[in-house]
Amino acid sequence: MKIAVIGSGKFGRVLAQILGENGHEVIIFSRRQTEVNSINKDKISSSGFKFNNASNIRATNEVADLSSASYILISVSSKDFREVMSSVIPRMSSQIFVSCVKGFEERTGKLMTEILNSDFGVPEDRLVVLSGPNLSIELDNCELTGTVLAGKSKNVLQDLAAVLKNDYFIPYVNNDMNGVEMGGALKNIYAIVSGYFHQKGVGENTIGLLLTKCLEEMRLFSQAKGANFSTFLGLSGVGDFFSTALSKDSRNYRFGTLLAKDFSVEEALKEVNDTVEGYQTSLIVFEEAQKMNLNLQILNFLISIYESTKSLEDAKEIFRSKSIEEDIKLKG
Repeated sequence: MKIAVIGSGKFGRVLAQILGENGHEVIIFSRRQTEVNSINKDKISSSGFKFNNASNIRATNEVADLSSASYILISVSSKDFREVMSSVIPRMSSQIFVSCVKGFEERTGKLMTEILNSDFGVPEDRLVVLSGPNLSIELDNCELTGTVLAGKSKNVLQDLAAVLKNDYFIPYVNNDMNGVEMGGALKNIYAIVSGYFHQKGVGENTIGLLLTKCLEEMRLFSQAKGANFSTFLGLSGVGDFFSTALSKDSRNYRFGTLLAKDFSVEEALKEVNDTVEGYQTSLIVFEEAQKMNLNLQILNFLISIYESTKSLEDAKEIFRSKSIEEDIKLKG
């Protein structure tokens, strides 16, 4: 089976490697000619990632080369998503599009599958979201990893799961496409907060309190936007959040640690030197939460950190100043 992967960043390369190992013909789409040449000639990406046993993996910068693929996996930044797909969609026919992007579009606040469906006219039964606790560096090392495939067609999900599954990459299926996609986007915000608190050297009790309340804000926003509570409890919600919020390999976590060292936003982004989806996502969700009258205090604190107007002690006051209330509320 021929499968296309759009994007040659860390996760795109990992997906290509998995699919290649599973015996599929893989074509990686990159707009950078140097990347295409490096992969095709030496089976090494321009950043040094080496594809193993990669005779069935090649790269291209020609959209027409993707038209014979059965599945198109999209692993680009949310910032570039619309521009890239505007050149791809018109050349495709009946392919299944799989969004692996964890973010919202800056201008519209839309999720990636919303863009594909409402703006590009791709039917929902040809859309899938792939999301979960999928740190690229661990998949590089073949660490046992679960992921979630979400979509409206059960047959499509089952077929795609069979294409992706191997002894270390285990797909699960879910019909709540919106909830799975939203969980992947929101967790990046709170991974920044986690990195900030960890860098400040707080104790594990404080971390436990923080992460639980971060999850509560994720739930409140997700359900307000129509996600299912059960989805939030799964791999694409709680699972992805903990992997990212506790991992020093996470770009969002690292960005938070730099903010805690008094780096400005611009300095921290430059230091990470990679896409930090959580930053732009936090600005989008902050605006959306205000429109919906959702009081997301931890998110509000993060925004104030960007503006250098709050400190760790101000964050602790969020918890100290709360009136006595229930630990868990199942309704927002």
